[in-house]
Amino acid sequence: MDILLKNVHLIAEPDNNTIIQTNIVIEDKIISEISPTAQISAPEYVIEGKAHVVLPPPINSHTHLPMTLLRGYSDNKELMSWLQEDIWPQEGKFDRKWMTLGTKLACLEMIKSGTGGAADFYFHESVIGEVIKKVGMRGWLGAGILPSAFVDQGGLEFQMQEFHKTLKLSNESSLLNTAIAPHSQITVPEDILIQTADLAEQYKVPIMIHASETRSEVMNSEDKYQVPPVERLEQIGFFKENAKQIIAHCTWITQREVEILGKYNATIGWCPVSSQKLAYGGVTPIPELRSIGANVALGTDGTASNNTLDLWREMREAVNVISASRWDPALYSAENVLEDTCWTFRRNFHPESLLKVGNCADLVILNFNSPHLQPIHNTISNIVYAANGSDVHSLIVNGTPLMIDREVLTMDEDKTLDEIKSKVPELIQS
Repeated sequence: MDILLKNVHLIAEPDNNTIIQTNIVIEDKIISEISPTAQISAPEYVIEGKAHVVLPPPINSHTHLPMTLLRGYSDNKELMSWLQEDIWPQEGKFDRKWMTLGTKLACLEMIKSGTGGAADFYFHESVIGEVIKKVGMRGWLGAGILPSAFVDQGGLEFQMQEFHKTLKLSNESSLLNTAIAPHSQITVPEDILIQTADLAEQYKVPIMIHASETRSEVMNSEDKYQVPPVERLEQIGFFKENAKQIIAHCTWITQREVEILGKYNATIGWCPVSSQKLAYGGVTPIPELRSIGANVALGTDGTASNNTLDLWREMREAVNVISASRWDPALYSAENVLEDTCWTFRRNFHPESLLKVGNCADLVILNFNSPHLQPIHNTISNIVYAANGSDVHSLIVNGTPLMIDREVLTMDEDKTLDEIKSKVPELIQS
């Protein structure tokens, strides 16, 4: 498929605010030329507009996609009572049917808000991967490992089988990658944590885990092991040299743990909106993590605790929470958070999709022809502090248009929404 973007403004790199007006040619899924004079004969799509800003699509670094079914189901509760009384009883009903429906809604929301892929962390991950593959997004499929969960469906044995099914699925698609995802250091026995780390090393896949999400989690680890969660993970050999780790949250970590995460070049799946909504109290030490060599990548967490998958909204909250909590509005800039949303994850997990000539074509187009995005004194400032997911004009992933001028091309938007409206009440009432 051949596509021509004309007279668009390309953000080449966020750290030096380099923005050029140019044409972009996509041929056979590859970016073949970026220049003001680039042309192609008879393209299937032409997207033109001086109000259009182009950059790599965000990758959501931490999601639980099927939890879209529980958006707004329970709010304003402390974490453990929220989970135990409201969320886990509903999640226990999630079988293939509900996983598929929830993921379809999540993918629709992500496409409409210009997200090009997600690092998901859940169960039935092969089912989730099938949906992601069908709609044309990228997926890092974290097959969840939590022995106490989904016991009726087979517990740990079922979860390990899902990991291998997800591996097989990923091997059949250039859009998908498998990860193994033990839930956390306090919920998964240490022998299973070590086993999952060994599996990640054996199959050369990333490993995902939640760590230091709440103060009570840290206190639990310190009472039991005399060290906090990230430090304990290092003690047991969970971190491997040259492995890729995605550590979600890290809200309550020490300077020693910052150094550990930097040492292993870990990626932090930072979810500031969910953290604030669930009143974790701490703030992930983003400036220290960035300065020491860890990779900060923005995520949303599940929609039951966010309650959206809109990473443009997440960026604004991310900058503001660092500025407010650290009393320093220059400590973490708009350029920093844009890099952590649209560049960092790709650099570490899929550099061949960075927006460069010769790479596969992943790009998102924002329409700046809106009152809240004018005037343009600083394009990146407008993106971070003023833009929303509804400002996305078009989304292209792997050279395939998923949405053009707000029309979703790889999903039936109306049918998906009708399914949600008609079927979800059955889930809640059952």
